[in-house]
Amino acid sequence: MNETSKSAMRRARDPAFQQHYFVGKGIDIGAGDDPLNAHAHVFPRVTEIVSWDKAQGDALRMAGAEDASFDFVHSSHCLEHLTNPFQGLARWLELLKPGGYAILTVPDEDLYEKGKWPSPFNREHKVSFTICKPEKTLPGSVNVLDLVCALSSVASCERVSLVRENYDERRANVDQTARGLAECAIEIVLRKRAVPSARDMMSTAAKARDAQESLRTWRLAMKTYPYRFEVYHGAMLAWLRWNLIDEISGLWAKCVECLPDQHLPRLYHALHTIASGKLQEGFRIREAWMSKFGWQRRTTAQPSPTMPAWHGEPLDGKSIVIWSEFGLGDEIFFLRFARILRERCGAARVSVMCQAPLVTLFERSNEADAVYSVAQAADLPQHDYWVFPHAIPAHVALDLEALPQSVPYLHAPGKTGFAALTQSKSKLKVGVAFKGAPTHENDKQRSLPSLSVLDDLFKVDGVEFFSLQKGAGADEAADYARRLPNFHDVGASLNSMDETANAIAALDVVLTVDTSVAHVAAAMGKPTWLMLPFFGDWRWHYTRDDSPWYPAMRLFRKLPGGDWSEVVARLRGRLLTALNSDGGDL
Repeated sequence: MNETSKSAMRRARDPAFQQHYFVGKGIDIGAGDDPLNAHAHVFPRVTEIVSWDKAQGDALRMAGAEDASFDFVHSSHCLEHLTNPFQGLARWLELLKPGGYAILTVPDEDLYEKGKWPSPFNREHKVSFTICKPEKTLPGSVNVLDLVCALSSVASCERVSLVRENYDERRANVDQTARGLAECAIEIVLRKRAVPSARDMMSTAAKARDAQESLRTWRLAMKTYPYRFEVYHGAMLAWLRWNLIDEISGLWAKCVECLPDQHLPRLYHALHTIASGKLQEGFRIREAWMSKFGWQRRTTAQPSPTMPAWHGEPLDGKSIVIWSEFGLGDEIFFLRFARILRERCGAARVSVMCQAPLVTLFERSNEADAVYSVAQAADLPQHDYWVFPHAIPAHVALDLEALPQSVPYLHAPGKTGFAALTQSKSKLKVGVAFKGAPTHENDKQRSLPSLSVLDDLFKVDGVEFFSLQKGAGADEAADYARRLPNFHDVGASLNSMDETANAIAALDVVLTVDTSVAHVAAAMGKPTWLMLPFFGDWRWHYTRDDSPWYPAMRLFRKLPGGDWSEVVARLRGRLLTALNSDGGDL
């Protein structure tokens, strides 16, 4: 099609392109087989043109291209290949120095697409473009004036024009760009404003001294950079600091609007809604996105294609299996829904498919009618329905402040054989788990960097500590057990989740980070002190120090910008209070 060649011939006659637009160093995005470089000689003020195409990387993200390093950005018939042209153009503008120009051409949906969709001449087009129509006529139509206005905070508009050079109205039903000199395009020229970078605006906003300043500065950052997820994420964390929970709802709604096909905005929107206490609404948002696009679950076992998924249908007299989905902690947490499906939804039989370490513990709970390991998935008897755990609250209305009573729903199957624990004469026996699985996506935030973080607790007289740590951190726990007389390594002797439950039953309280140990202890009704990062999992909500899901649990959350030392100071105070009350204040 050689659209760059055609436009270069036309632009060579235009003083604006000669003297202003094509000046200095530029980048040609989507250069392809017809690069602007080949025509640099007709624009004498150009010093260098960098060609960027598929071999260099994704045109949406432009990873590796340096911000504010180009005098002009050129792109001929590339923007229509991006699912989100608003985000793409916003990213291209970031590559410009202040005062630099973005020079773009896109196909006009009437001259090129002929008012038809998908594009009859190029099925790789993701969107079509028009200049201001009274109503949208094609499914993927983008009004370039909307595009220009959306980016007006960072770029002024120099020109928007319909280019129909050498277009023959008598041959309206053919692709006139394929041969000859015809152009069927919209030409856009934007000039970059002198605005701070996204990083600088975020840095300024993060230094806000009060809630109103935080709102103002972060809103300005989002208005200037509406297509950058990290700006919304930064605003969320800042507004949590100032307890501006209601404003966060609008923040994520706007993020989803600007980045509609991206996973993280939808996920955070759903998780925020759930964490805010709107359980069914939040889980419905999550399920709607999952159903459309899905995301990676940890389980590899798949339900039989002959067994339908449950979408809220009446369960009276029906059987349903809750399917394995994510980690051990999730499976323990969602076991409570086996009873809910029976008692509130009328299911005649509820089975649970879980990971192998939980099978016998779940069987003894009597919460489910049958428990199966994921290894038995192929041999699972036929059920009327199956459901992933996170989908259940999307179809079952729950009031966060009036949840069905279910705890305790796990029970220790026997007695622990760890002698130091059974023979302890200390006033308080405290279990400790300080690290989760390092493969968890938020492990860096949820796990303690070292057991030494808790050293001030280990100095409290009258308390013995029993490490339940397995895997990561186990070596450190063993070392502490050798050095401290009041510290014992139970984890080294635990070979099953049943044995972990037995050890927990012999303790007075469990002090843990957000890992499966927390769920086992809390589901048993054992007093559980949970150490949390400032921004944690949805089920701990935002500012609570208790858990409606686990009545015997207390939450010890890091302060915004703080570290674990402040959490440990609060834990030490709580420990001393419990000692003075002979364990009555756990």
